[in-house]
Amino acid sequence: MNRKALKLSVMTAATVLLMSGQTIVANAESVTEEKTLGGFSYVLDQYVNETSTIDSSEITLLLASKVEIPENIAIANVDDCLNIREKAGKSYDIIGYLPKDAYCIVKEVKDGWAKITSGEVTGYVSSEYLYMGEAGYKKAKSLANLTATVTAGSVNVRQTPSTESNQNIITEVSKNEELLVVEDDSLELLTKDDPKAELWVKVSVDNVEGYVSRDYVDVSYKWKMAVKIDPVDASVSSLRIRLTQESKKYLGLRYVWGGQSLTTGADCSGFVRSLYKLVGIDITNLPRTSYDLAKSSLGKSVSLAEAKPGDLVFYGDAKGNVDHVAMYIGNNQVIHESGRTTGCKISNVTYRTILRIKNFID
Repeated sequence: MNRKALKLSVMTAATVLLMSGQTIVANAESVTEEKTLGGFSYVLDQYVNETSTIDSSEITLLLASKVEIPENIAIANVDDCLNIREKAGKSYDIIGYLPKDAYCIVKEVKDGWAKITSGEVTGYVSSEYLYMGEAGYKKAKSLANLTATVTAGSVNVRQTPSTESNQNIITEVSKNEELLVVEDDSLELLTKDDPKAELWVKVSVDNVEGYVSRDYVDVSYKWKMAVKIDPVDASVSSLRIRLTQESKKYLGLRYVWGGQSLTTGADCSGFVRSLYKLVGIDITNLPRTSYDLAKSSLGKSVSLAEAKPGDLVFYGDAKGNVDHVAMYIGNNQVIHESGRTTGCKISNVTYRTILRIKNFID
């Protein structure tokens, strides 16, 4: 069997295994279903060349862990976001938001209000705007995202699945950052003695695809979750507070290259400019791109310790070139249009190496 035929054999074997693994098991805790885990290298047990004859049983096929769909899961059935209130009723304070397609666990439903838990938020939402029961399960199943969560202090994202050189490092991401795994149909065949013969996960970071070592990430299926409204900081201006609160309403907004719309989509710089405009900040003279915003004489450079909600945080590649901008929202977090695969999301402010922070508001 030649190398080309071997690849076809591996792909066929994988397909058979996956088809046989589609059983659904229900219990008191969760419903699980197997799915394929994309982006992993396929490791050979012996040397492979163009003329080698390899038994397909000697090839390790790496599949994902099962999708665990919690009991009583529900999905937000809204176009933008669903208000989470302190108690059941529209007169009670809003304590968080459930973005479009975000998940929650329903504790009880009474008089049109559902008590839910999602992420760090427990509160009440109108049950009218939830996919629940069988509809909730089906929706959750279709929306499960294969996610690589960084478990090390930081991990390099590389252009190729290799540590032979540092020249292929794209950027560095920090602990707890969640990266969407990119499904990769290509099969990389490696010998066990090959220096590249380790497991890699192909991920997307701010619209750029790369590889991270499997040793430093936890791969599992996840959903969008609720966003908590933090207590108002008396030292922060009302304009900055409004800017932060409004920004969270656009979680999940799709990424559109060149876009500047909070309705149809935006890119990273278009998103922060549109947020500024929304709250009445004049953006006439603000440069359009993240690179030009960072190097502009407008605004004042500040340190992370000095940063306030509404300030812009700039990131870039390993060579120090700015290629991305996010808005600081306090509590060491930023909100940003992360790319086509993830859209608008919240990340830790140090999820990548910060190149510059600027205050364009004061």
